[in-house]
Amino acid sequence: MRFSGKVAIVTGSGQGIGRSIAVALAAEGAKVVTNNRKPGTRGGDAATVAAEIKAAGGEAISVFSSVDDYAESQKLIQTAIDNFGRIDILVNNAAIMLRGPLINYTEEQIRAIINVNILGCVFCCQQVIPHMARQKYGKIINISSGAGLEGPPLHTVYSATKHAVIGLTEALAAELAYYNINVNSVCPGGVPTRMNSEPGETPSAPYNFFHRKITGTDIASAVLFLASDEARNITSSCLPVTAGVEKKVPDPKPFFEI
Repeated sequence: MRFSGKVAIVTGSGQGIGRSIAVALAAEGAKVVTNNRKPGTRGGDAATVAAEIKAAGGEAISVFSSVDDYAESQKLIQTAIDNFGRIDILVNNAAIMLRGPLINYTEEQIRAIINVNILGCVFCCQQVIPHMARQKYGKIINISSGAGLEGPPLHTVYSATKHAVIGLTEALAAELAYYNINVNSVCPGGVPTRMNSEPGETPSAPYNFFHRKITGTDIASAVLFLASDEARNITSSCLPVTAGVEKKVPDPKPFFEI
């Protein structure tokens, strides 16, 4: 298994894409720290995912903490060290997305999106760097978005934060290269998760470009590749898993008939 003996933290892993990543890492032998803000989050929580991993024979613990709170991000990283002794992989997945015209957002909503999507990522990176640098090994994968590759309407603040995640990835990769720490980002397209749906809605994919549906497993596969030694010479990169959303395909009909 690719990650035997490795320890991974996946933020925002109580459901959706984060859950898929955490479960996939555990299936490949990683000891996983699952995380989300609080118990009982809509659609699942970190403790449920950790229990699922352990039931399948893996090792996992859950930590409820708000990654956009500096002290709580410290708590998340330190809990991983206290329980497993090291951290090899950090997946910054926690995010907030709201859809709608910018003019309709409240100050509270704007600050929440920016805090979780940018500060949460920055804080967790900062807290994990000393541990990875001392062991001269680490993999940081920041989850951006297809909205980080373009500027879709009705996703204004979210898109801005996901562009920022790509900038953070590129700058940090240069800072950490000496210490054998790879920093990359993954840009998912529309995946049917509860973050992409309103309360009470059945999650459905908002995009279906090139007649392909994107799943959490697709995103997890990209993350596992970048976290593996197969990608040892890949850093400062952004891997789109978008089914072509950023290509602005105009119509789902075929371009030709056969």
